[in-house]
Amino acid sequence: MHPVRLLLALLASASLSATAASLNLGLYQTVTVAGQSTLKKVDTAQPGQTLRQVAVAQTDKPLNTPRATLPVPANTTYAGRLELPKGASATFSLDGQAFSPQPLKTVIVTENGRSITRQVPAPTSEYRAVRVTFGAMQVNTPYTVAYDIRVN
Repeated sequence: MHPVRLLLALLASASLSATAASLNLGLYQTVTVAGQSTLKKVDTAQPGQTLRQVAVAQTDKPLNTPRATLPVPANTTYAGRLELPKGASATFSLDGQAFSPQPLKTVIVTENGRSITRQVPAPTSEYRAVRVTFGAMQVNTPYTVAYDIRVN
């Protein structure tokens, strides 16, 4: 198969809700050398490969509860293992617009011969964005968010 080019431009839609803050994104592969696991920055990946998306937020003035919206890049699937800084929380989106701790999707099921519409929890593989709400951010302190994505 042809390598899938993972351009950081795909990540350019990530945003932090405060102008005094910066958000740096990177894609990494877990590499094990001599029994030690480390993250190695990647520019390309193969379908089926699992990568670690890492975002580091920092501010030059104190902020109370800023939010960062991090996309799940095109041609990838959210694969979990979310790590948040202390005091932060996350919500997820199926469309990049509406966010919830556990997004719901509408399905039609047949019960007793009738079609019924139900709201059910969406599988994590359908998540398209992660919104992180930080606690108070201190000046010049890095706040790291990380989660896995799988290349389609």
